[in-house]
Amino acid sequence: MTDQNEYLKDPKLIETHYGEEYEHYYNAIVPPVFLNSLNVFSSIDEYYDSDKSDKHVYCYGRVQNPTVRILEDKIAALEHGERAFVFSSGMSAATTAVMAVCHTGSHIVCVRNVYGPLKTFLTQHCTEHFQMQVTFVKGDRLEEFEEVITDDTDLVVLESPSSLLLTLQDIQGVAAIAGAHRARIYIDNTYCTPIFQNPLDLGADMVMHTLSKYIGGHSDIIGGVLVAKDKELLEKLSLMRELYGGILGPMEAWLGIRGIRTLEVRLRQHEKTALAVAQFLAQHPKVRKVHYPGLSSFPQYDLMRRQQKGSCGLMSFEIDGSVEQAKAFCQALRVFKIGVSWGGFESLVTMPLARASDEEAEWLGAAQNLIRIHCGLEGEENLIMDLEQAFAAL
Repeated sequence: MTDQNEYLKDPKLIETHYGEEYEHYYNAIVPPVFLNSLNVFSSIDEYYDSDKSDKHVYCYGRVQNPTVRILEDKIAALEHGERAFVFSSGMSAATTAVMAVCHTGSHIVCVRNVYGPLKTFLTQHCTEHFQMQVTFVKGDRLEEFEEVITDDTDLVVLESPSSLLLTLQDIQGVAAIAGAHRARIYIDNTYCTPIFQNPLDLGADMVMHTLSKYIGGHSDIIGGVLVAKDKELLEKLSLMRELYGGILGPMEAWLGIRGIRTLEVRLRQHEKTALAVAQFLAQHPKVRKVHYPGLSSFPQYDLMRRQQKGSCGLMSFEIDGSVEQAKAFCQALRVFKIGVSWGGFESLVTMPLARASDEEAEWLGAAQNLIRIHCGLEGEENLIMDLEQAFAAL
């Protein structure tokens, strides 16, 4: 058996080989999809002791699966975590993280531009059923966190960069503040992936990824993952996933393994294309503002360089025009397709605040005519040409 520790030195080796102990599946270079709901045992005692055995003893598909475990091992290694748990969706991972840490009456500090459905879960479900209190911060200044965090705060929710305005939070600085109050830090690291950012190394307690984005990479799976280092926290997350029944299916896990093999290669191409597109937009006379951390003109560029190794294919910008003109621009695009997600091979465009109220848009720090694009793998020349012809159509 190959020593798995040798693969921990380079993300490329983790992506391609780590966690794949070939002797357990007839030395096949690609692991099989274990489409089984249960495993059998040779004795009653062996069954009852299965949870004390090594990781290659499995019992029931709601708790563990061999294909799922390979994906978890890879992501945990890439994120420098002790263990990862994959879920049937990003929302399943996010809500499990909240419920594993918080309780009735908990106080939560959350950045304003966090993923919308998670914000809804916190402000509606958690407040209504568990009397939790949620305080929102813009998140770009450490002073904001210092002003609102208390000894009753159990969780700080971060998303850096955010997927709307691409704003960053100082992860290490927030971790120091949260640690002084014994609060846990949850961060959505989907934008950067483990290739461009490792929040656990900066003091975060839980890292979440939506697998439908770059880890999957092909727009064909829904899934989520949580990674942590702390043993007590990992035990809670494991129990919560088992009780809620949110484990990822083996076929989706196999597709996730496939996606991880090319993660770094794809991500660097997304970054190269996006930077060229962002520079084009920043110089265009019909563009008022570009939100992309990779631009040297980005307000938090120094922080980005300090805690990230790169930026991905997602950005947003505001045109010098009305909401209706922004809609016309989006609808004139040909290569960019109108779609809500991002992180796959394809280029996408959407207007996340087109129907938001003036007050809501202002609270989020954006304009209603905000356009968000994801730069796929169609080539920077083709994307710039598509944007140019859409501008000409205004």
